[in-house]
Amino acid sequence: MTRIKNMLNLALNAFRHRYLSLVFRLAVGIIFIVSSVGKLSEGSAFVDDVTKYQLLTNTMAEAYATALPWVEIIMGSLLILGLFSRVAAGIGVLTSLSFIIANGVVLHRGLNLTCGCFGDMAALQTREAIIIECVLMIMAVQIMVRKGDFLSLDSVLFRRQSRGTPED
Repeated sequence: MTRIKNMLNLALNAFRHRYLSLVFRLAVGIIFIVSSVGKLSEGSAFVDDVTKYQLLTNTMAEAYATALPWVEIIMGSLLILGLFSRVAAGIGVLTSLSFIIANGVVLHRGLNLTCGCFGDMAALQTREAIIIECVLMIMAVQIMVRKGDFLSLDSVLFRRQSRGTPED
């Protein structure tokens, strides 16, 4: 029992590591920006992708598909810069959660659609998209928990110091 407890403590300490938070912040930011560029380059094809899921009304699907790439660009940029990292990561969690729910419903219906997650840059099947979104959501949660303030504009502009040692 003590061995399991030590392993859990080690994993928890690794999850809270500030360097890991920096890597996650940059990775999630880059992934969301690349994803948004793929969607924007498609134009109305991404609106059709969202509509084919049949989860939202046509008007809602069009609004969601039109706004999403811009939200992803802003969120990704904020994460890379380390500005309002917790808020951006929170939006990332909600965005990933919406994708997980949509793809889960599609799988429940017995379909395996090609996800428009990255536009024409990468054709992902529904199952693959769910796995990627779960990983992104875990990374975004880590940023929220750790604050993602190591080497960030937040710590410079709002005069907060990144607390703790490198192991923190």
